[in-house]
Amino acid sequence: MELQKKLISELQLKFSRSQLVKQFVGLLDISQSAAYNKVNCTSELTLSEYSKVSTHYRVHTFEIGSIISADFPFLLEKNRDFKDLVKLLIDDYRMYISDYGTPKLRYFTNLIPMHLLINYPKIFQFIVFVWLENLDSQYNTSFKQYDKIDFNDFYKEEYENFRILTNLYNHCEIHTYLSPNIFQTYFKLLEYHLELDTIDLEQVMEIKEEFKIFLNDFEKICQDKDTSNKFYIHELSVNSVIFQVESKHSYIVMNNPIYFRVENEDFNHYIKKWFDQIEGRSIPISNINEKVRRGIIKNMKNSSEKFFKKVELLNEA
Repeated sequence: MELQKKLISELQLKFSRSQLVKQFVGLLDISQSAAYNKVNCTSELTLSEYSKVSTHYRVHTFEIGSIISADFPFLLEKNRDFKDLVKLLIDDYRMYISDYGTPKLRYFTNLIPMHLLINYPKIFQFIVFVWLENLDSQYNTSFKQYDKIDFNDFYKEEYENFRILTNLYNHCEIHTYLSPNIFQTYFKLLEYHLELDTIDLEQVMEIKEEFKIFLNDFEKICQDKDTSNKFYIHELSVNSVIFQVESKHSYIVMNNPIYFRVENEDFNHYIKKWFDQIEGRSIPISNINEKVRRGIIKNMKNSSEKFFKKVELLNEA
C-alpha cells in the first residue's frame, strides 16, 4: 500500500482527487466507488492495475523486481498504422513541451532523421512508401508483393502529421548523432526497389536531384550559429534509431515507424550515459570544425554522386 500512496501522491501533482476517480473508472474498467477506494488507498491496486496506471500516466515511482515498464503502442491493432503511430509521438511531444518548455532531445541514428526530410517530397514519399509496404506485409497475411511507387500519391495525411511533428521538434534542443555513411541505407533501398521494379530509373533520378538540394541545405544548417539543432558524426555501427527526451523518456525504433518507449529510471540513466559516451567520442560539425565539416559534407556529396552514377549506368545498359 505504501507504493500505491506514493503513486497517487505523484498523480495528484497534476490531477485532483475527483479527476483521478473519474479517470480510473474508464482506465481500469471499475465502478466509481471502487475507483474512489483505489484513489483513497483504502483498497489496493492489483499488479495489472499498477501497470495500466503507470503506463497511462507515465509515472513510475516504484519497481517490481527487474521489470522495465515500457509502452508498445504498435501491439495494439488500432495503432498498426503509420498515421496513428505518428499521432502518438505528436501527443508525447506536446506533453514534453508542456512539461519542460524546451525539451532536450538526443537522437542517435544511421538514417537521415525524417524531420529533416519534410521539405523534400520525393525522398519523403519514397521512405513512407517503404514503411507502409512493410506495415502491410507484416499485418496482412495475403500481402504478396509491393505496389509501384507513384509520386502523384502525396501521402497527404501522413505528410501533414509529420509536418506537425516536425514543428514540435522545432521547440526542442536537438543533439543528433549521425553515421558518416548516413545515406547507405537509402541507397540500398533504392537499389532493392529498382530490382523489384517498384521504382523506375527516372524516379530515382528525381530523388537524386533532391539529395543534392538536401545536402546543400544540411550544410547550411550545420553552419547556422543560431540553430538549436546540433549535429555530430560518430563511427559506432548500431543499426537502430534511439532517441531520448530530457534523459527520462527513451524511444527505440524497431522497424520504422514502429517504436517502443521505455520509462524505467535505471534504463534511462543507462541510455543517458551511453549518449554521453557517444558525444564524447563524436566529431561535432555544428558551428565549429569548419574544415572537418567541409570534408565530411564533401565525402557525403561524392558518395551520393557515385551511387546515382552507378545506378544510372547499370540501368541504362
